[in-house]
Parts: sequence; structure tokens; C-alpha cells
Amino acid sequence: MPEGLEFIYDHYLGDVRVNISTRFKVERIMWSDAFEPALIHLLKRTAKPDWIALDVGANVGAVTLALARFTSPTGRVYAFEPGPPNLVRLRANLALNPSLAANITVHATGVGEAPGELRWQEEAGNPGNAMLGADGTHAVPVITLDSFIAKENLPRLDFIKVDVEGMELSVFRGAQQSLKKFRPVIYFETLGRFGDEHGNKNFALIEQLLVGECGYKLHRLDRSGRLHPVIGSAFADYTVAVPAERSTS
Repeated sequence: MPEGLEFIYDHYLGDVRVNISTRFKVERIMWSDAFEPALIHLLKRTAKPDWIALDVGANVGAVTLALARFTSPTGRVYAFEPGPPNLVRLRANLALNPSLAANITVHATGVGEAPGELRWQEEAGNPGNAMLGADGTHAVPVITLDSFIAKENLPRLDFIKVDVEGMELSVFRGAQQSLKKFRPVIYFETLGRFGDEHGNKNFALIEQLLVGECGYKLHRLDRSGRLHPVIGSAFADYTVAVPAERSTS
């Protein structure tokens, strides 16, 4: 796509307005209407109008806005984004969609296994994409989902999306009480390049926590948004965890 274009696109997900800068990969994909199509199909098929959902690693709001659109009018979406540049663009997108924004709460924080502080570092050559760690350009607060859910006194939790560039295990470790209590469906990133985290045991540890300790079954999504069991730790780029007692039809 041409570099340096900036404009408002009126037709994301059909009728959602978003700011597009071709400098950012996520926004280029949103403009092409090809942003994580399997997830969009899954949400269209399964989301309920009263869902309470969390978007962990919201970036500019591609999934946040989709969750709000598919859970209107009574649903609630909590978006967590620690990166200051992304927060500006996320809030600008919400301002373009006041009816959806009314059901969205943004939290300028990272999410992990313990409260504290980490540093946000944008990935070289990939504007808008970033990691949290010991080094970076911006110090950001970090909370756990268990503490957040307890503080907010949420009555239920139906869906969690986690895309945090290799920190997914940390997010789950800080959410175990809530996963066991509320049994939400979880959609999370499992790109192969993050498999070598935790001594090449990252995905095995995620599987052990979600399946062995929290009672989930793991699935991959096909392009139509249908779920298929994952055998062992043979993760696709994104994985869906469904409570073992729940139907996947």
C-alpha cells in the first residue's frame, strides 16, 4: 500500500469508522477488511449482546471495536493498552464511534502475573507493535486480571482476547482465579516466534496451565471461524481455549 496516507475509513466491519495511517501494519490490514477474519467470524457467530469481554493488548482497537459491535447494546468491553502512542490512536478511534465507545472502558496499563512496572518498547521496523520488558522507552504500570476483576466486581466474564507479544503465559498466570470462576472463552496469540520463551517451553507451559490446571480444551480456528481441537502443543498462529464442559458447536 502507498506509504504516508492518513485518512478516516468508514467501513471497517461494515460500518465502523477508524483512523488509517499506512505507516501502521494493523491499520493497513483494517483498511483491507482482512483483520483476523477467523476471529471476526467466530464473534459474529457466538457473541451475545450481554457479553462482558476483555481485550488485553488492544493496540488501536481493531478487536475492541469488533467486540463492542457484536455485543451491543448491553455488553461491556474492557480494553488494556499500555503503549502511549497506541493509546492516542485507540482513543481517537473510539471518538469516531460514540455509540460503541459508550460500552468500552480503556485502561492504560499492561497485564501480567504480578502488579508492578515494566517498560514499553516499540518493535524496530514495525511501528505500533511493541513488547513489555525491563528495557524500553516508556515506563508503564502492570496489573493482574484477577486483581482487576475483583476490584471491578465483575458479575461475569465471557470472552478474553490476549495478544501481548509473548507475554500470554504471564497474563494467564495472573488470571487463574478468574478463569476457574467465570470460565470465559479465550482467544490468544501463539505465533511460532514466541515458542522459545521460557526455555523453549512457552507453549507447553500455557497448555499445562489452561488444560491441566484450569480445565480448558484448546482449538484452532479455520477461516470460517469454526473450532477444531489442537493435538498436543501444535498451535497455529492463534489459539482458542474453551472450557472443557462447554460445547464448541
